[in-house]
Amino acid sequence: MERAEPAAESRRERDLSLIWRSTLTHLVPVREPLVLISQIQRSGGTLLSQLFDRHPQVHAHPHELKIGHPKESTWPRLDLDASPATWFETLEERPARQAFKRGYKKQSKALLREIASGDVESFPFLLPPSLQWRIFEHCVETTRISRSRDILDAYMTSYFNAWLDNHNLRGRQKRIVTGFTPRLVTRRASVADFFAAYPDGKLLTIVRRPESWFVSARKHKPHVYGDIERAVELWLRSAQAAVAAKERYGDRVFIVSFEELIQDTRAVMGELATYLGIDFDQTLLEPTFNGFRIKADSSFRVSGYGIVADPLDRHSSISAEESSFIERRTREAHELSLSLKGLGYRTVAAAAL
Repeated sequence: MERAEPAAESRRERDLSLIWRSTLTHLVPVREPLVLISQIQRSGGTLLSQLFDRHPQVHAHPHELKIGHPKESTWPRLDLDASPATWFETLEERPARQAFKRGYKKQSKALLREIASGDVESFPFLLPPSLQWRIFEHCVETTRISRSRDILDAYMTSYFNAWLDNHNLRGRQKRIVTGFTPRLVTRRASVADFFAAYPDGKLLTIVRRPESWFVSARKHKPHVYGDIERAVELWLRSAQAAVAAKERYGDRVFIVSFEELIQDTRAVMGELATYLGIDFDQTLLEPTFNGFRIKADSSFRVSGYGIVADPLDRHSSISAEESSFIERRTREAHELSLSLKGLGYRTVAAAAL
């Protein structure tokens, strides 16, 4: 028994070395433009990101993209003179480490308090942090780093290649990377930093009917959204940020109506596919995680898979007084944002002439 332990350790080291060499031999560079999904939480960002999950021309980041620094909703500013270890420490995502240890779970905290642990969906996520670091280190050591995009490409390459059970790494030529970061759109400087890093990137931002959004948000985080006046101000900030981004960046920004995404998924995803330069594929019509069917990330119980229409009726559960207050405060911003949805940048351009 005393001799078995060193032998087992030796086998583990040998296996890790083989995994590293195989990964490096078959490395898939990830340098495609980033399509960033961003708006206030409980507006459909998780759903939209999961609809891209299986598309053969997409590297779809499976969690919320948490490379923000110093806050998750802030686009990271990378010092080109810093060390690779500092860059990696800035960008590395804690949820990936947690999912590697415990599996990926996406139910809202409000729902987790109501359901038994055995009913919580969990999916394997095999992304060893040490392997990701070695790939990242290799990429930056073999690349001339002259801009933050070079560091971000190295990070994306390390992420998707270290994800050992990534079902969509290879196959058809990829055209975009997708990721979801809540609230970044509300930070004007971060939006500017994102487009500076990805001049070929796109920003997708979703606007949800404020009454139904309020019902979902209040249940999700009562301490944040329980006060209706504060909640409405946060919704307004997101909708107004979407309009401001559209007016400033034109066709690099695409506003999506949450209700239309739910009611006519095929039409919205078809328009998005054309806009993003990817082929329309049936995989765009069902939310998945790494190819596995996944239930909606709702604050309420969900029984089935696929697109769930229940959120469209959430507004019926609020009082007439609450509904009236929300409608008065948000009507103008809601109508303006929806007037610019899709390819509405042409409306902005026409108005400027």
